[in-house]
Formats: sequence, C-alpha cells, structure tokens
Amino acid sequence: MSYIESSFFDEIQDLKANGEYNLALKKVNGILCVDPDNKDALLEVADILYLKGDIESASKPIDYILVKKNTDPMGLYVKGVFEMEKTNWSVAKKYLQEALINSEDENPEILRCYGLCEYWRGNKQKGIDFLESSFKSSSGLDAEVIYNLVEIYLLEHEYNNVNYYIQYYKNYRNNLNSFEKDLSFYDEKIDLFFEYLSVI
Repeated sequence: MSYIESSFFDEIQDLKANGEYNLALKKVNGILCVDPDNKDALLEVADILYLKGDIESASKPIDYILVKKNTDPMGLYVKGVFEMEKTNWSVAKKYLQEALINSEDENPEILRCYGLCEYWRGNKQKGIDFLESSFKSSSGLDAEVIYNLVEIYLLEHEYNNVNYYIQYYKNYRNNLNSFEKDLSFYDEKIDLFFEYLSVI
C-alpha cells in the first residue's frame, strides 16, 4: 500500500493549513505504524516537518524513500528542494536533474526548481529557459512560476518581460493555481513589482 485514503488525506491537509502540525504528524504516524513503507505518508511526514522549520528531520523520511528506490522522482524532487532551502545549489541541481530524468511526464514544479538552481548557480540563461518551460508546461496557470519569472527578469533588467508577466498575472489572476501560498501573497508582490516598474 502506498496511498492515503482521500478523506483522511484531506483531514491532514486541513490540520497543516491551520498550523496543527503535531496533530497532523500524529495522524500520519498512525498510518506508518501499519504500513512503514507508505510513500505518501512518508512524504507527508517530510512536508509537516518542513513546515515546522525542521529541514534536517524532514530529510530523514525522504532519505528512507530513496534508499528503497533511488530513482523515485518525488523523493528526488523533495530532496532537491530541501537542498535549495540550504542554498546548496549544486547538490540541489543533482537531485532535481535526476528527478527530471526519472519523471514519466514533464513536471512543471521540478522544471521550476531546476531552473532556479541553474540561475543561482550562475547559469542564468539556462535557468530562465527552464522557468519558461515550467510556465508553458503548467499552461501558464502557476502563480509561483509567474512570480519567479517577474523576479528573475527584474534582476536581469529585462523590463519588457517583467511588464509582460505582470500584465499576464493581472489578466489571468482568477484562473491561476496557488499550491503553497494564498493568492493574496502574489497579489502583494506583483503590485510592488508594478510600482517599482513605474518609477524606473
């Protein structure tokens, strides 16, 4: 078994959204007591500990997944994200590259993270190319990708591209997906970028 029953999964997500991490962790650990190799439950443990700010502990269930199967794309992706949090760009790139190789389908989130790794390692154009690929792969509907593109193009002083993605965000705002942050976070950031663009 490698899944969490949908209603139980929803309950865990609600607890996480309300910041009740210890209770969420207790519920997930109940699954692991019965099925210690449940990948979805292990990923949930990692996510809960990550949200609590304990990246070192969050890495342990991911390491366990990768010991069982070192080509697991989700395990490799999460490991890469944890290394990004520590600004270990080269190490993160290695995990994310493996995640891309082992993914059956093109994953916009892995493309996004890989692009950011390449950019911050100094391979700026390659990083931007992967971010643009992530934008296309997500059908232009991922708020985080748009936010990243605005931010990066602003750093690169490519103001036409900054303006394009700001206007794109404003035009399609009600259709965008937001997975970890509320859309209000992006609204505030995009407004700040727009204000900055108007005075330079």
